[in-house]
Amino acid sequence: MATSDVYIGRREAVGVGIESTPGTAVAPQIWVRWLEQSIQNKTEVLENESAIGVVDRVEGSAVAYKWAEGSIEGKITIQSFGFFLLGMLGSVSTGSPTGGVYPHTFTMNQSSVPKTLTFARSGPLVSERHSYGTIESLEITAETGAYVMMTADVKARVGASSSETVAILDEKEFVPKHVVLKLAATTGDLAAASAVKARSVTLRLERPSEKFDPLGTETAPEFDRGAYEVSGEFVVRMTDTQYETDFLANTIKAMSISLTNSGEGIVFTGSKVRYRELETTRDRDNIVTATVQFFCEYDTSVSTSLTTVLSNTRATYVAA
Repeated sequence: MATSDVYIGRREAVGVGIESTPGTAVAPQIWVRWLEQSIQNKTEVLENESAIGVVDRVEGSAVAYKWAEGSIEGKITIQSFGFFLLGMLGSVSTGSPTGGVYPHTFTMNQSSVPKTLTFARSGPLVSERHSYGTIESLEITAETGAYVMMTADVKARVGASSSETVAILDEKEFVPKHVVLKLAATTGDLAAASAVKARSVTLRLERPSEKFDPLGTETAPEFDRGAYEVSGEFVVRMTDTQYETDFLANTIKAMSISLTNSGEGIVFTGSKVRYRELETTRDRDNIVTATVQFFCEYDTSVSTSLTTVLSNTRATYVAA
């Protein structure tokens, strides 16, 4: 049993590494600046309910399965975010650098076998590596008066004891002035389009996974990925009727969300976006606003629901 003095949560560090073989743990390739993290070992217990002549329902139990799950929330940083994009989307292609900045294009891998990561947790009490890390959802949120944030929901195998050396990289972050939301009729029109004066924008990538526990083990689950979807919402002041017109007509729009800081950044582009909900506030003493919920549909002309390009000085996102 490990022991430690009492300590506060921020003394724990979280690292991420890309696995070459799903389930084979690797050392962290980067350490994440987190604000909330809840990766926790879990068990599924079988209760023995056999009758033995008394009214008591359970007279024994056994652990059937062990795994881990939780979430990681923090500011989006220019290099570590690529590991979460890879875990979420599964495939990456890196182009030639321009001025030392590499474009990394992330695309959805159609396989139900995830691109697995190892999540390391290092603290005063224990250090563990969780292999077969699978990202089920990735949410990006930008709003006035706050850093641009991400939240990743993850599943993984139960932690194995490790020894870690934490090294925090100096990375660029993003604040509201770095965020631009654009809408247009087609992606070709986005460059010339004016920025939307949004109060906030949220982008949500989701691909739930189902835990599969084979016979013969209690600690080696696999996480089979299901269907993928991209959605989100933005909040604007109501100054015209175009949002409602497009909502009622189910009009296809092109959308881009760009985060740019000193030559590095991230661009999300949807070429077939439709509005799913439109909710307007009409408080009598406040400015009228609209929350526009959107969905990125799969576009057969570009073979994706969302194009994601991360540009930074990191040369690759491959297993070490």
